[in-house]
Amino acid sequence: MKNNQYKTAIIGPKNVISGFKALGVEAFDAPSGESALEILKNIKKDFTVETATEKYAVVILIESIANQIPKQELDKVSRGALPAIVVLPGLEGSTGAGVAKLKQLAERAIGSDILN
Repeated sequence: MKNNQYKTAIIGPKNVISGFKALGVEAFDAPSGESALEILKNIKKDFTVETATEKYAVVILIESIANQIPKQELDKVSRGALPAIVVLPGLEGSTGAGVAKLKQLAERAIGSDILN
């Protein structure tokens, strides 16, 4: 990638992510946590490859799919500054996983839980 133009991606069920395309977000259909994890691994791998044509600074992961990914696996692909993985509630509403992830990121960044 010759320039520093990073993109935003969203991963989740097709019926939830399709509307994000209109906002310029690259949508990846993932009907399961397993498929989402593979997409995340590829995005992370491409981020470290100098010749990759697509690099994503932010990856939005739909909460219902994020809950299907083992925590230790999600932690592995979340390591490092970029891409930042943000969990977003789906059509069924929030289960609290997104807020928990945000708390974890804030605590790691500043050393204290400020979202209490």
